[in-house]
Amino acid sequence: MPQVKTTKVYVHQVEPGMYVSGLDRPWLETPFYLQGFMVRNTSEVQKLALYCDYVYIDYNKSIANFEVAVAHKIGHDRKLGVAETPFDKELATRRITKYSEQVAVTSEIKIANRAYQNIREEFDGMASRINAGKSLNIANLSEVVNPLVDSVIRNPGASIWLAKLKSQDSYTYRHCLAVAIWCAVIGRQIGLPKKELALLSTGGMLLDIGKLKIPGQILNKKDQLTEREFSLIKKHVDLSLKMASESSRTIAKPVIDMIAYHHERFNGNGYPHALQGTQIPLYARIAAIADCYDAITSQRVYAHPIPHATALKKMYEWRGYDFQPELIEAFIQSVGVYPTGTLVELTSGEVGIVIKENAGKRLRPHVLVILDRHKNQLEDFVEMDLSTHIGADNRNIDIARTLEAGAYGLDPEALYI
Repeated sequence: MPQVKTTKVYVHQVEPGMYVSGLDRPWLETPFYLQGFMVRNTSEVQKLALYCDYVYIDYNKSIANFEVAVAHKIGHDRKLGVAETPFDKELATRRITKYSEQVAVTSEIKIANRAYQNIREEFDGMASRINAGKSLNIANLSEVVNPLVDSVIRNPGASIWLAKLKSQDSYTYRHCLAVAIWCAVIGRQIGLPKKELALLSTGGMLLDIGKLKIPGQILNKKDQLTEREFSLIKKHVDLSLKMASESSRTIAKPVIDMIAYHHERFNGNGYPHALQGTQIPLYARIAAIADCYDAITSQRVYAHPIPHATALKKMYEWRGYDFQPELIEAFIQSVGVYPTGTLVELTSGEVGIVIKENAGKRLRPHVLVILDRHKNQLEDFVEMDLSTHIGADNRNIDIARTLEAGAYGLDPEALYI
């Protein structure tokens, strides 16, 4: 193994092809979630300059080694028949939109909640029709999806808060609505235009519609599934596709792709067709991430939820295997270390709920303080920007720990509504 050789380099001296292995500040206080990355272009150098004065370059991983790695990957992909198009080139074929937050989360909450409730009602109607043996009716779906997408565009934080609420409805029912939000949030992060965000949300809602045809005793079985039962569970993809084909209106192909391929995995170990890499349509690659994240952070009859931070760590470890690395990075960037709606206790003893992330200082978001340091509810909630706020002792106030829903009698869902 070659000896690690790192050198301190001022940002203005950084060039594409250099591998950044360290920063002059904690990684989590920058948008660079990765613990090391290859600088690909001058835009990334400029982005580094916004946050760092100097970085550490690993020359063993730079330039020559990078070229060898890429050549090896291309050769490997050719053998597999996987498309060689890099992700940025793939996105370049689309009309990319640059989004910015247009309103505060606190202003967007009621609007997002109203849009969400309308989708719940529409989805409930679709589920009732299916349970009654009738065909899937999506005639009104776009009318209820578009307002939610508009909300995600204005400020995704409000919808992220909604997607994290876990007490509503059954798992299958709530999961479909949450995945619709996560898909739109990821799409917004990579710059897909509104029309595509609407398709992503629609696909997210319909991914598991076929599970409504699976017997409840199998879906809700606490013990390990038999091979036959697991085969039946996997049939929900075919059932969803059949229902989509019999729908009252023609469903767009990208949405059909999401339904068909959201259980495919980037390394080819998914089902039903064992597709690899970019053989899997982009929308389905996005859906796979949204579907997995919501599943592992939700209470299911056979598994307890895992915390947000743990879920991000696991999914980051699964990049390149289960999920496309660039999309995992986009997802992590979009939800942040402390997503909107996270209950937190501060080093001052106060308790609040995260309402906005600071892009350059991920560990110090905006918090709506609800309880004072004695854990008494404030008459008027106070918004606190932890990146600039100084406590009474002239020290920075930081997040001491995250809290589970119900801590100190606080319910994020009730606070949201």
